[in-house]
This record gives sequence, structure tokens and C-alpha cells, in this order.
Amino acid sequence: MTARSWETRPRAETATSGLANHGTRENRRAALGASRCLHGDQPNWHAPRPEAAQRCRQRLRLRIEKATPLLADAARHSPARIGVAAVVLSALLLAIPIAPVAAQNVPIAYTMHPEPIGPPQLTIGALFQPATPTPNESIAVVVVHQIPVAAEIPCPQLAQRGFTVVCTDETGTTWDQLAQGISDGVSYARSLPGVRHVVLLGWSGGGSMAAYYQNVAQNGVAVCRAPERLDPCSSALAKLPRADGVILLDAIPGLAFSFLSALDPAVARPEGLTSRLDPSLDLFLPRNGYNPDPKRSSTYSPSFINRYTQAQAHREAELVSIAQHLEHTAPKASGATVLAVGHDAARIWQQDTSLLARTKGKHLLITPTSPNGRLEVVHSVRVPSDSPIPSSPQADDAAPTDYPVDTFLSEDAIKAPDYRLSADAIEGVDWASSNTSTIVNVGGISVPLLIMSMSAHYWVVPSEMYYRAARRSKQKTLAYVEGAEHTFNPCTACETFPDEFGNTEAELFNFVHRWLVTHFSTATAPAAARSGRAPQSEQPVSSHRS
Repeated sequence: MTARSWETRPRAETATSGLANHGTRENRRAALGASRCLHGDQPNWHAPRPEAAQRCRQRLRLRIEKATPLLADAARHSPARIGVAAVVLSALLLAIPIAPVAAQNVPIAYTMHPEPIGPPQLTIGALFQPATPTPNESIAVVVVHQIPVAAEIPCPQLAQRGFTVVCTDETGTTWDQLAQGISDGVSYARSLPGVRHVVLLGWSGGGSMAAYYQNVAQNGVAVCRAPERLDPCSSALAKLPRADGVILLDAIPGLAFSFLSALDPAVARPEGLTSRLDPSLDLFLPRNGYNPDPKRSSTYSPSFINRYTQAQAHREAELVSIAQHLEHTAPKASGATVLAVGHDAARIWQQDTSLLARTKGKHLLITPTSPNGRLEVVHSVRVPSDSPIPSSPQADDAAPTDYPVDTFLSEDAIKAPDYRLSADAIEGVDWASSNTSTIVNVGGISVPLLIMSMSAHYWVVPSEMYYRAARRSKQKTLAYVEGAEHTFNPCTACETFPDEFGNTEAELFNFVHRWLVTHFSTATAPAAARSGRAPQSEQPVSSHRS
């Protein structure tokens, strides 16, 4: 043992006894910084982001000083002892090995080409396949998001990990048509040579779509024709082909709830123009709690928050009533009946980050030093978003958006008689009134279910709600990616030191990779069915469930 190690050992042991009651978020951040500064990025799928070692160590000194007085003393005595304090903090609070983790496989080459997988008015598709046979290609992942297939991040990410991927763009105008588009994708995936398992992956709004589809596919149209529904489904959704598993990536609570939560109750009704606003409900007035500094959270009083959400619910109820009246009085065949709606950018939690800020229970949190996740109460790290832009519909008081009545009732209508928000809950919403509600639909899923949420976005709390509601799935996993934005990239505005969150996109899809292989890989899968060649070898993986 060197002289230096003997010199620092007593201080480290003293620090050990003082850390038992210091498991704070500040300590955790300092420990994470310790591992990053001392050892660099964990090897992962992509090349590490550029490191700023000197800046990182300077910031780390500040983190240690804020974390634990015992270690702060070590850091102040000598710059060299920053490393010692960091090692102790890292080992004790994170329980991680100091040795680097073995590198993972390099990305696998893949091909992508458009495929006619259904009626063009409903579904556009693209097939992503490994260029050479792999053990994972017998698992086909059908990705849905309702945006052009070329923009789907999960498609290339999963293809370069050896999976067969069918990336779909559902182009229907009603919720039922979107489900029919997913059906085209699932059926097409089932038809591919060598495919043994089909897993449905929904990202963002696609998560809401995927949950609905699988619920109806497993349980029949009775679940979407329940008496509570404002817009029951049609018989066209009978006998949908089921998926073998479902993955939800930062799924929204439902299109209807997303619509409701964006309504600006300060806008004069019914025309919805921004020229006439009710100042008592104006989200962007400092006297109501708004902070014009885009880097700092607004702070609304509980009474304002409750008045605001209640007014949103009241406006939604008025729109539903108008739509139902138009539906019964105007001929549907004309296709010209529209409902004028002014809305946008009025979600109160985007300004006040104390809302929807943390989970109720402990769940897996994925970090650069814990790629399989660590159990803890998950806190959102997001910053305020959508600063003061005019709410509805745009600054020049243009006419509100026109919604066809059937589209509005199918996708945007929901009941919320006592809509309320808090740090860890969404309450007072009648989720069963809308077929788009993710919370209702996950309750009907019994196949393996993976729910992943990004801690730098605002679906942290809803994702826990999905997990709790998914009572029929005996193989369900909930995991959060620390510092990831909705588009899976690290939130640099949320960092407390440079490169704090690492390569969040790789961390996310490495976890998805392990989950897929754990639940659906079979030793006898005909991986070389396409070409007759032997499959490539693959590193073993393990599964961690919450």
C-alpha cells in the first residue's frame, strides 16, 4: 500500500461512519459526478460525449462541499483529496464498482426501405432489418408514434441492436382508424420470415395508441364500447391481432387529457381568440405567480392552481357539449361540420415545476453508473418550458383551429369533473370516459409490459400511474432515465455539472434491448431464416424489474 493510501485511509473510514444519514439528492449528485470525473463515461453503444475533465472536477468540489461536511473537509485540505472524497461518496451512496464496465457490442449494420403494409390512407410503413442475421431478428418491434417514419428514433436504435423493426405512420383522422393502422403493422410483422415474437412500442402519443390497441386486441370491442365512453368504438376493431409484449416510451396519459391540459381557461369563449383574456386566470401574469425568467420555475398558489384546472375542465365540458350537439343535429356524411377550438401552450405544470414532480414509490432510475437502474423515489429534473408565448391559438389572433366533430369526440373529448394537480398525482379525471386514456387501457394488458419515462420531461407521475394500473400484467417493469428529455437526449439545461447525464439515448435503448432479449429471446429461434446463414454471437444480458 502506498504512503498516499495510508494517509487518506483514516479520513475515508471516518467519512464512512458519517454518511449513513446523508442520503440526500445533493449527495447522490455529488457521487454521480465523482464517478464521471474520475472514470469518465460508462462504455455504451455510442462513443462517449466529449469530456471536460478540468471543469468537471471544479464543479465536483462544489458538489462535495454541499453534500457532506466530512467529505467537504477532505476536499478543502488538498486538491488531490477531491478524488478520495469522491471515491468514498461514489462507493457508499451509489454502491457502484470503481472498475469500468466491460464495453458493449458495436452497432450492427441495418437496411431500411419503405413497405406497403396497409391501405395508404391509413398506414405508411418502413422495414428496418439487420444487414446480416442476428439472434435478435426473430423479435419484431412495431413502432408507432403518428409522425413520419424517418423521424422515429427507436427504429434505427433497435435495428442496430439486431432487432427487426416495423416503423409505422398511422394517418387516420379518428382513434379507431389509428388502431386499424397499428393492426396493419402488427399483421405485416407477423408475416415476416423468421419472426417469432411481435412487440408493440409506442412513443409519446404512440404510447397512448399502443395501450389502446393491445387492450382491445386482447379483450375485444366490449372494452371500448363501455357505457362510460363518450365515443364508443366501432365493430371494425373486432379481432385485432395481438402483440406479444408492449413497450411505452414516455407515453402521454392520452390524447384527450393532453388536449384538456393545454386549454387556456383565460381565453374568452367560444371564439378562443387571444385578444380577450380573463386576467384572473392568465397563466403568464406575474401577479398570478408567473416567473418571466425562463430558467426559474413559476410558483402558483394552491388556490390559483385549483381555480385554473377547474376552469380548464369547465371549458373542456363546454366543448364536449357543443360537439355532441353538432353531432346530433348535423349530417355526418357531409364531413363539413367542424368545431372551432382555440388552445395551446397553457399547461400549468410546464411553468411550475413543483407540479408532477416526483413519484409516490421507489422505482428503477437509470444513470450512467447504474445502467440497470437503482430503486429510489424518482424526482423530475426538468426546467420550466414554453415561456410566455400567447396561448390560443397564436399571437396575431388568427381564427382558432377547426376540428371535425367526429375527430374531436374520438380523440379529444374527456370528462374531468374535479381536475386537480399536485406534486405526485393527477386527480379528478374520469379516465374511463375516453378511449384514448392510457391509464384505463394498460389495465387490460396481460402480456409483458415495459414502461419507461424520461426524468427531464413531465410524464414522470403519469408513468407511475400506468404502472400501478397495469394489474393484469405479471411481467411489468417501470424504469426512468435520469436527465433524459422527451426526445431521449440529455437535458443540458438541467445539469448541475457538465455531462452529468451521459448518453441517455444509449442508456435507454440498451435497457430496452436487455428487456426484449430477457422476455422474448429463444435459443432455438431461427435467426438465419432470411439467408440460411448462422447467427452472430451476442453478449449475455440480465433483467432487473421493479
